[in-house]
Amino acid sequence: MADRYRITARKRAVTSLDEALIESMWRLFTRYYDDVDRAAFVRDLRQKHDVLLLLDRERHTLAGFSTIHTHARTVGRRCVVIVFSGDTICDERYWGQRALHGAFLRYVLRVKLANPFTPVYWFLISKGYKTYLLLARNFPEFWPRHDRPTPAWPGQLLDALAREKYGEAWIPERGVLHFTEPQGRLRGGVAPIGATERRDEHIRFFDARNPRAADGDELCCLGRINAALALNHLRRRLHRLVRGRPRRGERGAEGPVTVATP
Repeated sequence: MADRYRITARKRAVTSLDEALIESMWRLFTRYYDDVDRAAFVRDLRQKHDVLLLLDRERHTLAGFSTIHTHARTVGRRCVVIVFSGDTICDERYWGQRALHGAFLRYVLRVKLANPFTPVYWFLISKGYKTYLLLARNFPEFWPRHDRPTPAWPGQLLDALAREKYGEAWIPERGVLHFTEPQGRLRGGVAPIGATERRDEHIRFFDARNPRAADGDELCCLGRINAALALNHLRRRLHRLVRGRPRRGERGAEGPVTVATP
């Protein structure tokens, strides 16, 4: 059970990873994904700047990771900074813990501190609802969402990012990526959406927008990284410290989350 295995998160530059650690990352990744290729995995990893490593506190073994790339670009004459998260996975023995959750939020907030006068956004593609929950439960401003349509500017930015990176795989009318050749699918039985999950309005929305997630389709999403996010993160941390336990419905949100990037 997750409570018997505790993890901690560490940020590492991708250039500092040795071959043994990369092999461990690959082996963990293939436990949860089908239709993935090691050469493509390593190539995508080398294109990222940093990786958040999840390590077992007692055993010092790899428990998960998330790769990250940050870059500036101009869309519609507006300069923005984009944080893109790539391959991400967490060993099921550690599901329900928030180490990756917190480490990622601290990472993106540091990016914002380094770019105080430039809008900063998290661009993610998600074939699993757990990644979408990380966005929906923590970002005051995010799109797409169940309770309001995507405004014009975030919609333009999301379209530009998806079209630039994925070309013909981007289907704007559906808001998803569909690849003619599979780029990675969650293995059957990993993070299924059942009756319990459907009680959550965010999960129902994700399932409705990306009904072919099991086949490898990925929902393109955007989250605004700003002071409101920082305040929300602080409020939630204080709330958990006072209560001494996770909020209802938060356990399990850190599971086998997205993305096999081409």
